[in-house]
Amino acid sequence: MVLIRADFLRMRHLIFLIITGIYSFAQADSSSYPYLLRLEHENSEDHLCVLLQTSGAFHLETEQGDSTRIFEGTVGTTGLEQLERDLDHEPLAGLSQRQIEEPLMRSHDMLQINVFRTDHWQGLLFQSRESQEPFQQSVQPLIRWLHNLHKLSHQEFSEDAARNNCLPPRKIVLKRRAVPPSAEPSHPSPIIANRIAVTRSPRPEPPQLSGHESVPVLLHLFSLNKNAEGAHQYCVIIAENGDYRFENRTQKNRSKQVRTDVYRSQITADELQDLQHLLADPALAKIGHHEPPGSSAVPVMGDIMNISITRPNGVQKIILSSGFNRRQMGFFYGGDADLSVARPLLKFLSEHVESNQSGILDPALRNDCQAP
Repeated sequence: MVLIRADFLRMRHLIFLIITGIYSFAQADSSSYPYLLRLEHENSEDHLCVLLQTSGAFHLETEQGDSTRIFEGTVGTTGLEQLERDLDHEPLAGLSQRQIEEPLMRSHDMLQINVFRTDHWQGLLFQSRESQEPFQQSVQPLIRWLHNLHKLSHQEFSEDAARNNCLPPRKIVLKRRAVPPSAEPSHPSPIIANRIAVTRSPRPEPPQLSGHESVPVLLHLFSLNKNAEGAHQYCVIIAENGDYRFENRTQKNRSKQVRTDVYRSQITADELQDLQHLLADPALAKIGHHEPPGSSAVPVMGDIMNISITRPNGVQKIILSSGFNRRQMGFFYGGDADLSVARPLLKFLSEHVESNQSGILDPALRNDCQAP
């Protein structure tokens, strides 16, 4: 059993994009920039996030089961100074996303930290408790602070009135909403959520490869399987000109070590033609995608494979699973088709991509097959 977290990842990327979009404003006048920290923590028990201003004003959202509560209040001077010391303490202050290593076998414990550093946002995403372990002295004080924040003096608001996922705005609008004449003075207006406007990111363009000249992506594939021996994850991205990038990761049970291999090369013109023929197979081309039921973290039965194929009419995105068409339990997700549909494609990749080790790269350059 594995977890499919497509919606979760899209939200994480959206948050990073929104925070990055603030950079131009913050750089122009960082001395008056109002936000200091966005912190989010999620595990199997609860989900919390906070947006904190430099003044100490905070917007806190907590979820436990079906219950969502929204709080707003102010951190005192002493508490704010201690938090700033924790944020400025090494190694957190100098940590980059590249230094955070996610194992293949991991617990569900997500921590996202975004700190405004004078003229830019420092963004860090831990997707598991295991990836947090090397930095426990830095992240644990922040997690404790977040989970104790509701104990401070605060006002509580309804979910409909104040929920904003603790997102800072890309464009700050300091205007108050008009108060209806019938409004009761005992119902306070949120100090953060109702005074900001969030500009949504535009719909993303079809995938392109980074480089001097962008080359459209033909195939993007991600596979993860787990068994009694351990876990195996690999991904491949192939451009329309035959350039490719292949990354292979393995982790044995009871081991924290993950072996990573990264290759970059090019398949021949004949091989590219064979690949295009395989991708045109009606058995693969006719598969449609349906969203999994339940939350953004949906248990999937068996092994899983995400495939994106560029077609004349757009990008086909499908999820294959070894648990497809098996008896489903609760909100377990069986994918869009069985993994066996991709056997000819996987055989091609094994023979012409995985076995070609002529373009070995440093494992530190792993980027989850963002470009060949």
